Amino acid sequence: MISPRVRLGGFVYAALILTAMSPLATAAAQDIECQRGDLEVMRLEFEGNHAFSDADLAKTIVTTPSAWARRYLHLPFTVKHCLDRTEFPNDRARLIIFYRRRGYPRVTVDTAVKELAPGAVAVTFKINEGPPTDLRSFVVSGLDSVAGGKRILRGLSVREGNRFDRYAIDAAADSIQERLHNTGYPRGVAINSFYANDSVLMAWDTIYVSPGSRTTIGKIDIDVTPMPNKKQQIPTKVVRRIMGLDSGELFREDEILDAQRAVYQTEAYQHVSITPDSNEDTVVTLHVNLAEAAMHAARVGAGYGTLDCLRITGEYTDYNFLNGARRMDLTGRVSKIGIGSPADFAPGLCPAAKNDVFSDSVNYYLGATLRQPLFLGLRTVPTITVYTQRQSEYNAYRRTTLIGGVASVLWRGLTRSPVNLSYSMDLGRTEAQPALFCAVFNLCDATEREKVQQTQRLAVLALGTTRNTSNSILSPTRGSTIHLETRFSGPVILSDSGLQFTKVLGDASRYISLGGGNVLAMRLRGGTFVGRSVTSATNFIPPQERLYAGGPTSVRGFAQNELGSLLYVSQTYKVLPPHDFVTDTTVVDSAYRRIVPGGGNTLLVGNLEFRLRSPVLPDVLQVTLFTDAGEVWNRGGGTTLNRVRLKVTPGVQFTAFSPVGPVRVAVGYNPYRRPPGPLYYEATNEGGELVCVTPGNTIPTHITTNSDGVVTTIKQDAGFCPSDFQPAKDNRFLNKLTFSFAIGQAF
Repeated sequence: MISPRVRLGGFVYAALILTAMSPLATAAAQDIECQRGDLEVMRLEFEGNHAFSDADLAKTIVTTPSAWARRYLHLPFTVKHCLDRTEFPNDRARLIIFYRRRGYPRVTVDTAVKELAPGAVAVTFKINEGPPTDLRSFVVSGLDSVAGGKRILRGLSVREGNRFDRYAIDAAADSIQERLHNTGYPRGVAINSFYANDSVLMAWDTIYVSPGSRTTIGKIDIDVTPMPNKKQQIPTKVVRRIMGLDSGELFREDEILDAQRAVYQTEAYQHVSITPDSNEDTVVTLHVNLAEAAMHAARVGAGYGTLDCLRITGEYTDYNFLNGARRMDLTGRVSKIGIGSPADFAPGLCPAAKNDVFSDSVNYYLGATLRQPLFLGLRTVPTITVYTQRQSEYNAYRRTTLIGGVASVLWRGLTRSPVNLSYSMDLGRTEAQPALFCAVFNLCDATEREKVQQTQRLAVLALGTTRNTSNSILSPTRGSTIHLETRFSGPVILSDSGLQFTKVLGDASRYISLGGGNVLAMRLRGGTFVGRSVTSATNFIPPQERLYAGGPTSVRGFAQNELGSLLYVSQTYKVLPPHDFVTDTTVVDSAYRRIVPGGGNTLLVGNLEFRLRSPVLPDVLQVTLFTDAGEVWNRGGGTTLNRVRLKVTPGVQFTAFSPVGPVRVAVGYNPYRRPPGPLYYEATNEGGELVCVTPGNTIPTHITTNSDGVVTTIKQDAGFCPSDFQPAKDNRFLNKLTFSFAIGQAF
C-alpha cells in the first residue's frame, strides 16, 4: 500500500501518467517511419541534464535521430527517422515522469525544434532539473524473525540521506524478496510504502517484509517422458544425483535453478522443468518433468579455408554412455586436403597455403572425450580426452602427437565465472623452421635442432576462468567477456626437463550498443612468460606455446603471425672468394622466399571496432571500422617495455550474417616496413646446413663441388647471424593493404 503523497498538480500529473502508459511509451526509443512531408531528425540533444546522461534520457523517449552513418557520413539508403508530431509532446511528459520518479519533483522540460535544412531538423529538450528530494528515513520492517536477516540487507544501494530515487528503492525491494527466496522463504514478499513532501523536498520510505514460513524440500517427484516407442534411457537415480537436491534441505530458488541447469546441460533432455507445489506451509514438493531427447547424434561437415584448404570433420556423440548420463564424443578432423601428403591431388587449390612449408602434409585429429555430469558430489563437469593429432601453424611449426591425453574439471560454483582446471600430457615432437630455431632458440647446428625435435614428453597444467555477460556468442551487441589463463610445464608435473615454462594470458572484451543496431566493441589481450629466460636452450619453450599475433582475429594489418620479430629465408645467394657468402642485395631484397614468424614471450594487442548497420540490407550486412594495435617481443633479449612501439593498423571490414555465423572480409592498412631480422639460405638440397646470408656477415662458409662445378655440400662455421636485413620498402598503396577472410567476429 502506498501512503498519501503531496499532490503534483492534480489533473496534470494524472495526465502525464496516462500519457506515459500509452502504447508507444516504451523505455527504448522506437523507429519512426517517414512519410512525405515529415521532418527528418538529424540531431537529438539534451540541455541542462546533470544527473543523467544523454543516453539514459534517449532511452526514455520515442523521438529518435536518423542513423549515425546518415547523419555524419551522409550515406544514402541508411536508416531514416522522422519527427512524430503526436508523440513529440508526450516525450516531454515521459522525461518529466522519469525525473520525478528519480527524485526531482520540480523538474521542468521545454522543447525546441530547429530547422537545419529543408526537411531536416534538430530536436532539443531543455531541462531544468531543480533540487532533488532528500530521503530522510529508510526502514526495512519485518526481518526480525528471519534467520540471517542482516545478510539479506547487506549491500543495498539505498541509504538515508541519499536522493529519493523510487527506481532504486523498488530495486532494493526486489533484491530483498529475491534473497528471501534463496534463504528458505519462498513466499517472502517485500512491499514499498513511502511519503513525500515536495514542498520541503523530503521523503520517508519503508519496505514492509512478510517473509512467510521457512520452508524445506519435501518429496521430489520425477516424471520422465521417453522418446516415442522407447523406454526410459537414463535411470531416475542418476537424475537425482545430477540435480543434487535432497528432501529436508532448505528450499532455495537459486539451487532449484542450478539443478535444472545441471540436468539440461547433459543435453540428454529436450525439456527440463522443476516446479514447486506446496503441500503445507513449511514443506514444498518438487515436481520434476523431463522429456528425453535422442541419445545418439552424428554430424559430418566440410569446409574451405585459405590456409587449411579443404577440411572434413566428423563427430559422433553418445549422451548416455554406460547408462549414466555420461557424454562420449568421438571426433575426427582432417585439413590441408588437396595440398598435403598423402592427399595432395590439387596443389593449386590453395595458393596462400603453398607458401607454408608445413602444408606439405595433412593435419589430422582423432580423439575420444568422456564427460561426466557430476564428480565427487560437486557441481563440476570432469572431462577426459585421449587423442592423436598433427597440427601446424602457418610458417611457424608443426606438432605431431603420437598419443596424448587431457583431464579437466569445469567447476560451475561461480555461475557466471566457471573455472577450468586441466592437465595434459602428450608424447610427440615439434618441427619448426630451422631459421626459427637458430634465431630464437640459438640452436643453429643441425645436430642441436634434431635433438630438440625428437619425441619428447610435454606436460602442461592449466588453470583458466571466463566471465561472459555478453548477450550473444556469435555477434554480441552489449556486455563483456573476460578470460584469464595460466599454463605451467616442468619436471614436477612429469614434463621432460628441457620443457619448462610458466605462461600467463589475459583477454577482455567490452560491447556497447549505440542504438540502431550499431555497436562499439573493444578488446585488450596480453600474455607473457614468467620465470627464467625463455630464450635459453636449457629452458626451451615449444613453438606452439610461444605467443603470436597478426591475422583476422588479431591485428588485421598484418598477415597471420607476422606481427613481431621475423626471420627471412632467401632463395638465392652469391659466392665470393674465398668461398664466403655475401648476398646480392639487389636480388635478395625482392626475392626472399618466405618469412618465418619468430613469436615472442610477451604480447600486447588492443582492438577498437565501430560495427555499423549496412545502408544496404541492414539486417544481413554490417560495415565495421576498426583500429588494431599491438606488438609481440622477447623480454630478456635487450627489449624493455619502454622501448616497445605498438603497431597501429586501421581498416574496414564487411560482414555478412549467415547460418554458420558472421562471414567477414577485412582490409587492414599497414604503413610499416617489415622489421629487421636475420636472412638465411636453407641449403637442404645441397645436403648442407642453414646458412647465414645476411649482407655483411663474416661467418666462414665452406662449399664442396664435384668435377662439374656443381655444389654438393654447404657448411658454415658457428657464429652469430646479424639481424639487420630489412626488405626494401614498397610505398605503393595497394601493397600496404592486408586482406583477410574469416568466419566469426574478430572477438
